[in-house]
Amino acid sequence: MKKLTPLRKSVIEIIEGSSSPLNAENIYNELEDKPDISNVYRSLTFLENEGLVRSVSFECDTRFYFSTKREPVHFIHCKKCHKTESFYECIAGDIEERIKFRHDFTITDHVFYFIGICGECRKEMARKIEEGNV
Repeated sequence: MKKLTPLRKSVIEIIEGSSSPLNAENIYNELEDKPDISNVYRSLTFLENEGLVRSVSFECDTRFYFSTKREPVHFIHCKKCHKTESFYECIAGDIEERIKFRHDFTITDHVFYFIGICGECRKEMARKIEEGNV
């Protein structure tokens, strides 16, 4: 593995310190020294290729990065505001066993998430409907 530069170390620390997955812009905003944003993207690519972080993409083009130290991690993602929260209740174990058996398939990993609308966005939508702004 190549050396971890100060930027890569900072990126890992930010990701590991977050309770939810972060996109490159979130990470950039947390950095004290502001490198070019392209350096943040390159660092994320390197860290993911080395298995030090993972990423997931929901219904948008944005990739969200999370630590490999707290797995299994699962997500809920609001398709309106793109707020993403992590949860650590793994319900995939039973499903994995059925898939292994039915499809003769060895599962080595999984990413599990729900996409929906968060409570804040639902309230905002209801307020707009009530005001007739829809």
